[in-house]
Amino acid sequence: MSYASAFAFLREHNLLHGVPEHELSDTASAIETVMFADGQPLVVEGEASNDCFFVSDGKVQVTSRNLIGNTVLLAELGPGSLVGEIGLLRNERRSARVTAIGDVTALRLDRPTFDRLAVSSPLFHESLLLTVRIRMIHRLLRNASIWSAIPDAELRGLAEITKIKKVSKGETIVKAGELVEQFYMISEGRLEARDAKKRRTTLLNGDFFGETGVLTDTSSELEIVAAEDSELLVMGKSEFHYILSYYAPVRAQFMEILRIRSPHLLSKVTPDIGEAPKADETKSVLPKAKERWVELLLWLGGAFVALSLTAMFLKNDWLNYAALVIGGIVGPVTFVSYIRSHQLLGFGQARLGMIFAISAIVAVPLAWYVEREWLFGEGAAPFHFGPITLPLSISVIEESAKLIVCIALVRSRQMHFLMDAVVFGAAAGMGFAAIESVIYGWAHIGDASSVGMLSVLWMRALLSPFGHGTWTAIATAGIWVGFAALKSKSRLWSKVSGAIVLLAIVIALHAMWDYHLATGLAKMGMMVAVGCVGLTLLYALIRAGKREEFHAFATLNPYVQEALSHVDPSDYNASELHCEGCGTVSPRETRYCARCGRALRIK
Repeated sequence: MSYASAFAFLREHNLLHGVPEHELSDTASAIETVMFADGQPLVVEGEASNDCFFVSDGKVQVTSRNLIGNTVLLAELGPGSLVGEIGLLRNERRSARVTAIGDVTALRLDRPTFDRLAVSSPLFHESLLLTVRIRMIHRLLRNASIWSAIPDAELRGLAEITKIKKVSKGETIVKAGELVEQFYMISEGRLEARDAKKRRTTLLNGDFFGETGVLTDTSSELEIVAAEDSELLVMGKSEFHYILSYYAPVRAQFMEILRIRSPHLLSKVTPDIGEAPKADETKSVLPKAKERWVELLLWLGGAFVALSLTAMFLKNDWLNYAALVIGGIVGPVTFVSYIRSHQLLGFGQARLGMIFAISAIVAVPLAWYVEREWLFGEGAAPFHFGPITLPLSISVIEESAKLIVCIALVRSRQMHFLMDAVVFGAAAGMGFAAIESVIYGWAHIGDASSVGMLSVLWMRALLSPFGHGTWTAIATAGIWVGFAALKSKSRLWSKVSGAIVLLAIVIALHAMWDYHLATGLAKMGMMVAVGCVGLTLLYALIRAGKREEFHAFATLNPYVQEALSHVDPSDYNASELHCEGCGTVSPRETRYCARCGRALRIK
């Protein structure tokens, strides 16, 4: 572009009205005309800011990476648009990527020329400040984003009524006990929330607070303090109420956040916000189960087969011990992995492994000691399964021992979902079953050919899904239902009654499994019947638990629920996000943790 064309372009540009002509002339002399092909970047996110561009001809696309690493479209701009100015004005790295759509001609301003224009023309500088402020807030709102259900054009309007607030390290933003009249989002920095019990929670970019106060007109239960110099986006109470009353999906999101963080305040929501829309169950497609358990079964099963055959051929004691351990865990570990594969919002594998191990270490010795003292000690009747009282007593003792491990878990503040109880109950039950299998196998390890030990382990591996894991998963679900009813006070009698019925069913199934029958065929028929009843009930609980999880997830993340239902489960492992607040493992497309409400981000 010639000097005359560049000068004419700058003189007619809205942002440059009022700039003295000699300054425009100097700028036109210093400016450089650059050409970009389709798909070529003008600005690359994360790079140093050394220049900006006036688009003279063609169109560009502005995108940015959100907290979970996905590309978000921010705008498509045409001739006359200025891009790349945010980094120059704020003296920071690029906050977005600008890419040519088709062939693009642009005028490049280097940093010295840009700074000279800003100094010589207060109008240019003020216009840039306003434009940069709106663009920056819009990007921050879009990237997080609790506002993902709002159309992009209307989100720009929201950016115009949102203020930026700088806070210094140690500054108190919200005091405990004061009435909160504003809604806050963290755009940069780190804050700390402290409750009455001195528990501390770290809040990072994308997290928000103040919604409880503006929703319920109640005093804050938390003190929020800046842990470092930070930047906040602030919205007034009336504007916040208007947005929630106008956008039903956003209203549902914040009602879910309130249910997660302060369920005791749900009844105090101000009436001008309106009720949260009910989920349309007919349209919700539950995501498919992850299939990682199949791979685990193949590895463990293959190792057990190889060790079994090698141990039988070589008659080596160490190989027998290895086969004993692998054979004891192959069925239980695979079963727990299968149940976990149905959970959308679970915890890390280390936590499951801890429950598995604690149950094995605590529950088995406890049950053995109680049974020895009460049932099989000196003076007790000889061991046999004739009377129903003996298998019933064993059932009560063993299920109680396993549930001791689970009771502390289902009372945890983080155990929000029925599937949590089912998965952790399965882990506790199968930890018990694994040690039990090893003990039974150990009783036959002295056989010359080890056939007895291996036969026991193979049989127990095949039968393991019908026993302890299923029973304890059902029983833990019953306890969770009971605790949830006591906490919510909703349908108290029916839920507590249901919990008692589930526990009674588990005791009965366990006793029937152990009950002695005259013939092997009758015993097999009894075990098949018990297994079918237990698995059917477990399947029903899993379905109910999945729907509960998915409802919470879809309410808090309405933008991604459609995509999630079509995700290939084999991709989950490489794409899960771990919440820094509660440790929940969520699918890759999740924006906010459905367990604690924290913003998720890739590390």
